[in-house]
Amino acid sequence: MDAIRNVLEVISKSCNEYLQNLDRRPDDWVALSNLVDHQGKINEETRDKIVISLYSITHETVVSTYTAAQPGPGGYAIVQPPLYIDLHIIALANFIERSYADGLAAISRVVSYFQQNPVFSHANAPDLDPTVDKIQLEFTSLGPVDVNYVVGMLGAKYLPSVFYKLRLIPFVSNAMQARTYPARGQNTAQSADNRGEP
Repeated sequence: MDAIRNVLEVISKSCNEYLQNLDRRPDDWVALSNLVDHQGKINEETRDKIVISLYSITHETVVSTYTAAQPGPGGYAIVQPPLYIDLHIIALANFIERSYADGLAAISRVVSYFQQNPVFSHANAPDLDPTVDKIQLEFTSLGPVDVNYVVGMLGAKYLPSVFYKLRLIPFVSNAMQARTYPARGQNTAQSADNRGEP
């Protein structure tokens, strides 16, 4: 399965269900989407919704006890270590004009939801990709200049928004790079004779 897509869909769906439980309406509260298209036109399907977008992917450097040699029949297979990445997302309240206050309420609920649920695992998110043990959400504080840069990069004007880092998405391959065999030691009795021991 596609881990990035799966993780973001699980997070968005879960958040949407929370908002629907608080204030049910016919359409979704949350959209996993671009706010605007490549021509700069507003995506009408995101109007009056919380829009979750991915704006960066970075490499997570973690201390690991991973060993490249994995036991197999007749020896060991050498495989590449897992690559862990972080997803940086923005949640924007795309509510304008008379709906602006509704957007402020919705973005507050998003913050509340992720504060209550900072970790997603198979226990509370059964649709999570089997390769993903858990996802940790960290609230990210960006200054006004950085916020302006990210929102501008997405082709939008400023909207009330919050930023999160989703940590530790693993990319694991079982493809064998090489094969190695266990070292064979000398016979113990023969080794003792060679040292002149009884």
